[in-house]
Amino acid sequence: MSDYQADPKPKDLRLLLPSLVGWGVAAVGIWLRPGWGGVAALGVAALLALLASRGRRKPPLAHVAMMAALAGLMLMSVALGAQYREHPALSAAEGSEVRVMVSLRETFTPGAQSLGVTIHQVDDDAIPGAGIAAVVVRPQLAGRTPYGSTAQFRGYLQRADAWDNEGWTLLVRGEPEWVEPPGWFLSGSDSLRRGLLERSQALEGDGGRLLPGLAIGDTSAVDRGLVQAMRDTSLSHLVAVSGANCAIVVGIVVGIISVFRGGVWTQLVGGTLALAGFVVLVTPEPSIVRASIMAVIVLVFLALNKPLKGIPVLGITVLIILGVNPWMALDFAFALSVLASGGILLLVGPLSDLLSDIAPRWLSIVLAIPIAAQVACQPVLILLNPVVPVWSVVANALAAPAAPIATILGMLVSLLGPFIPLAADALAWLAWWPSAFVAFVGRFFASFALVSIPFAPGIPGVLLMAGLAYGGVATLLLKHPVHRLWRRLSGVLMSVSLAIVVLGYQVPGIVASASVPKDWVIAQCDVGQGDALLIRTAERTILIDTGKYPEKLSSCLRFLGVDHLDLAIISHFDVDHVGAWPVIADRVEQVWMGPILEREHADIANALKSAGATVLQVSAGTSLEVGDYRLRVLWPPTQSFVDPGNDSSVVIAVEGAPGCEGCISAVFLGDLGEKPQRIVMGREDFAPVDMVKVSHHGSRDQFEGLYRVLSAEIGLIGVGEENTYGHPTRGALEILEASGTTPLQSDERGIVTVSSTATGKLTIWSER
Repeated sequence: MSDYQADPKPKDLRLLLPSLVGWGVAAVGIWLRPGWGGVAALGVAALLALLASRGRRKPPLAHVAMMAALAGLMLMSVALGAQYREHPALSAAEGSEVRVMVSLRETFTPGAQSLGVTIHQVDDDAIPGAGIAAVVVRPQLAGRTPYGSTAQFRGYLQRADAWDNEGWTLLVRGEPEWVEPPGWFLSGSDSLRRGLLERSQALEGDGGRLLPGLAIGDTSAVDRGLVQAMRDTSLSHLVAVSGANCAIVVGIVVGIISVFRGGVWTQLVGGTLALAGFVVLVTPEPSIVRASIMAVIVLVFLALNKPLKGIPVLGITVLIILGVNPWMALDFAFALSVLASGGILLLVGPLSDLLSDIAPRWLSIVLAIPIAAQVACQPVLILLNPVVPVWSVVANALAAPAAPIATILGMLVSLLGPFIPLAADALAWLAWWPSAFVAFVGRFFASFALVSIPFAPGIPGVLLMAGLAYGGVATLLLKHPVHRLWRRLSGVLMSVSLAIVVLGYQVPGIVASASVPKDWVIAQCDVGQGDALLIRTAERTILIDTGKYPEKLSSCLRFLGVDHLDLAIISHFDVDHVGAWPVIADRVEQVWMGPILEREHADIANALKSAGATVLQVSAGTSLEVGDYRLRVLWPPTQSFVDPGNDSSVVIAVEGAPGCEGCISAVFLGDLGEKPQRIVMGREDFAPVDMVKVSHHGSRDQFEGLYRVLSAEIGLIGVGEENTYGHPTRGALEILEASGTTPLQSDERGIVTVSSTATGKLTIWSER
């Protein structure tokens, strides 16, 4: 007897295929740019299919006509958008220095390296219409500048990639010529945002930093350590305001109106006005735009007494947004927002029914929501970071009840701040608790040894994850006897994808990781163009620098089995040495840093302190005994002796205790240049060492005398494949050769470990 039960409310999937076709055509159209010829061809195809189906019972031809017409409209939108982006004033100024007048599409906060803007004028040529989207690189604005402000910059105008949502890039030279605040309405909304920010910053810890992000999408106070923790646990959608907030706002307003016996049209008007105000308050992010349009569509159909189900609403929304701006088809934020919504609409019901066999109904629904969203989004997430989060569902289930409370209270703080300050202060204090809980959940699960599982990267990874996720869900949910064939095919797809992932990616990685010598003392990670090195003794594990890319550092630590760091040393604050610091935020006890000379340096130090690390500024003379080893800081002489940059690098000497024959000696030079290398050699009585970390990735800025004195057996060089700096240079390699030092480059060998026998003989292992 079959256990299948017919769904009493089957899903309305009528607009699922048209929206997917429209999305696909928009993406392909941006890539291939068929132009007006493609539009005409699809128009003719639609007309022929319509004529062929006229007067006959041939629904397939009618469907073909509709799809062809829809595809033609999308290609028309692409052609019109491409023509508009190629405005003569912009095309003529490409590659030259220009003066542009722009309006800000987001709020600028100090420290931001880029800014989304809309160009309205180039030199003396005005851009008609709503302007053209662009990115300003290094805007150099004096302080926080609200969304909607206008400014005039000078800089070099460059064309962006054809698939970028922003068509142009402006590399700014100097400060803006002038900046004007937005009108009274946008200025007023920004004052509400500032009020919440100020009250939140007065509260301690992660709760205060995260609250503006949960409530109004302002993440300026959220440190990258917390951002990384939330990303690792798939809670990043809570760091910034999400489309769910729109539903909360509309639901509250419509509920209040209905309590006071307001009619459906009153609910429509009230809900729409509240939604418009909320969009202005949080600024129009892709997920907010998508959710807002969906909410308006639902309100309109409810007012017309023609309820519309979830998937048709989502389909109409996707087609409207892509019709207005087809470049959103290639926007990751938009894709993830739509996929998460679609996954929840399609899968929560069946998954909760399935889970209710082993869990209470309320718990099955709580778990089904994050599972549905994660399954739908995971193939796209692989493109951003090729890992599978382990604690995603649990973390989301725990954080889900707290996030809406923090959102509602935070928005009330914004609205009441200018009028009832005491009430706003009290609500901010209340909102801190759920906000802090969400942050705690993210940091707690991110601190686990196994946070994520590596997966195949790139397009192969996307296809394999789609086969695993979608094939697995289909295998579980397709129970109708009619679907027996599709269920078997889904099972085969899932099994084949799993076999390829395990045999093609997981097993080789496990085998390679198992081949790493267990007694390694020094390891060089392959983090691209950057440095990340490990020192391991019987008692402690120490990291020197992090590299630029968090995913590369995480992969190396996982590969080497490093879960906890006793000490991290940041040699200096160039991004290729400190950029991946969020990875270590929740796993390091103590951090040594060189001179903190800029605000960005202090922000990183404060974020690490907030995550629980002890942060010390060190200079020459600082030392640490680590079992049979001793670490000594050789440079900089004092915290105020050097300027920011390479020559402020913390230089570390590692020495074995007297009588330790098997201990490895090493010097880590950071990015120190030739002149300070000379000074260091003059200050120190160097003896030959086993290993040297070659300065500045093997640049030409080296002092040969230092390398001759060190006479290291091996030299580790952290360098990226096909880097544009020419590292390592021929001159640096010749210096190493003359000093009897064998260079080991991360771009050639991958991860490298150095071990030592009891007699002091070095053993080298490399990944490649």
